[in-house]
Parts: sequence; structure tokens; C-alpha cells
Amino acid sequence: MLPGGQEDLAAAPLDSPRWPEICRAVVAFQRGQGVNMNLVGPFKGKGYFCLLPADRPATEEDVRRFALHTTESLRQRLEDPTAPLISMPTHRQGFRQKREVVSLLRRAGFGSIAPQSLSDELKGMVNRKKLALLAASESRRRIPSTEAIQTWLDLVNQEDPLWGWVFAMVATYGLRAHEVWHIAELPDDQGLISIGVAARHIKVTKTGFRVALPLPASWVERYQLGGTNGEQRLEQLRSRYAPKFVNEEGEPFDVERDVVKRCDNNERLGAVCCHKLRSSDAKAEFELTNKLYAWVETAPAQGSRKAQKRKERCVPYDLRHAYAIRARETTTWNYADVAAVMGHSPEVHRRTYLSEISGEQTKASVVRRMLGDQNNL
Repeated sequence: MLPGGQEDLAAAPLDSPRWPEICRAVVAFQRGQGVNMNLVGPFKGKGYFCLLPADRPATEEDVRRFALHTTESLRQRLEDPTAPLISMPTHRQGFRQKREVVSLLRRAGFGSIAPQSLSDELKGMVNRKKLALLAASESRRRIPSTEAIQTWLDLVNQEDPLWGWVFAMVATYGLRAHEVWHIAELPDDQGLISIGVAARHIKVTKTGFRVALPLPASWVERYQLGGTNGEQRLEQLRSRYAPKFVNEEGEPFDVERDVVKRCDNNERLGAVCCHKLRSSDAKAEFELTNKLYAWVETAPAQGSRKAQKRKERCVPYDLRHAYAIRARETTTWNYADVAAVMGHSPEVHRRTYLSEISGEQTKASVVRRMLGDQNNL
């Protein structure tokens, strides 16, 4: 077998682009987009695609090989054609990044070597377990109850005040984990916070600037989310794990020189929060001692009519889903307005965030909205 996939040369048209040309074009394209320059790592410097032979056409097999195997084993294969390729675990964050690299190639105009069919195949590999759970009528999300979240937050605040504050912010406002770093205004007298900057050329979060509401409002005071404590915790978080801001060229942001501003490491910041709860990619000692659990309903066992339940550990995004269901169950807010304060579209909110609501929660929502029950948590 030839190194770097040269055995695929015969399958590529002679006029196909070479990897040096593709690498330059992809980096330029992503800089023009002004977001997530982390994705161009394989196309810069000593990135994997930069190490492939420059004198042969690029092929879809090159991209497939990159997506399906660990970067370290790919590099070893380039140095030693007999070195084994190690499959990339599809449940790891790194596999998601590889899928995004394939999508980036296509968006940059190289669909011939990164077709939609390849992205669909990779997505299917990730969703295989999810589809199996759905076929068995098992829940896709672990949605903790409000009581369970509050009990857990009380414990975490005692164990680690910084992370107690971080997860209290996520739970109280339904934030994406990385958005805690980009809080522009801490809770005001009404408990409202603002996230990001209200300017089109500054987009430091996934969906730009928005204002968020606390639910329940009592958590703002209970966990001291605002005031001096909030300021100290936010400063401590940013100093310990610093956001990386870049301009439209992907260079470090200079407030006196640049207009466009993006955050280049949101994915990494969010991963830090994930590792605190479930350290699949981190050292076990990095995890919080206190875990958050939720009951997951599964299909009835063979010969039984009753559904089964099992207890599973939660991840930060489960707190965001819990916020959406809590808003539906305990308030009269229109779900389009809830979607706006959570930073996504009404359709995404209805299709994704309300898909896990239970029959009892739906009933409570109807009573509150239609019969005028205005009691809150």
C-alpha cells in the first residue's frame, strides 16, 4: 500500500485539485466566514492534509480516511506505510470535528472529494445508537427534575463554588455551556442577563446577542448569580479558561485595529463543562464528585406492559433541555418567546426541546395556560 492514499490516484481525474491548493483555499474560505478557525487545523502548517503528497490529485478516499481514523495513526501511516490505522471512536468529540471538516471542504467548493453522501454516512455512524434507542422507544435525553437539579446544585456549590456558579447559570437561564463565558451583563433587578454583543460584526456565541430570563427566579439569589459574587466568579472562570478572540483573518483580535470579532474556542470551553460531569475525554479526577442523574424511561421488557426506568448521568446540555420543559410546564410563556430567549428558532424549540415533555408536564402546561393558573415555582 502506498503512503497517503496514492493507491487511489487512478480514481482521480488528472485535472483534480492538489492538496496544497485545497488547503490554501479552505483556510481563506473559513477566514472569510469569520468563525471557528479551529476547523482549519488539518489544512495549516503541519496539519494532516498539508502532509499528503503535493504532486497528485486529492481524492474522496483521502477525506474518508481522515474522517474514519485517529489523527495520530494517520500520521504514523504517512511515515510508515505498514503502520495500522486506528478507527476513530464515533462517540468522541474528535469525530464530530472530523465531520465538520468534511462539511467545511464541501462548503469551500470541494464537493467532489467531500460529497454530501459522505457526510450522511458519517452522521449515520454517530446516530446508530440513537436510532436503536428510538426504535426501542427509549428517551434520547436525560431530563433531570427541577428538584433534582436544585439538590445537586446545592451540593456542587459546597464542593466547588466556581463550578457551582457556572452550572447554576446554565440551569437557571438554559444556556449553552460556552455562553457562560460570554455573559455581558449579570442579573439585573428583574433577573435578566445579556449574552454576547448586540452588533452584527461581533458574534462571540453560536447565535449572537440575546437576553435571557431566569427560571425559577429564586435561583438567582439562592446561588448568588449576580452582584459581587457573580462578578468574581465570571472573572475567575475567564482567567482559568480564557476565551480566544480572533478577527476576520483568524488572527488574535486587537481592539484598536479590528472591527470583526469572533470567539475561536467556544467548543473547547463547552468541553471543559462536559468533562466536569462526564469525563469521557478527560481524567476522572477532573470530574465533580457530585453527579447529576435523571430517570430515563425505556420500552417494556418482553412479556411486560409496564415501561421500565433506569437512572443515568446527565451532561450540561440536559440542563438546557430541562429549562425548556420547565418553561412549558410552569409558565404561560409562548414557546416562540422561550425559543428567542434560549437562542434558537421556534421550530427547533418545538421539534427538539419539547420532544421529551411527558404527559404529566403537558397536562400541567395546559392547566396553567388555558385555565389561568399563574402559580410559579
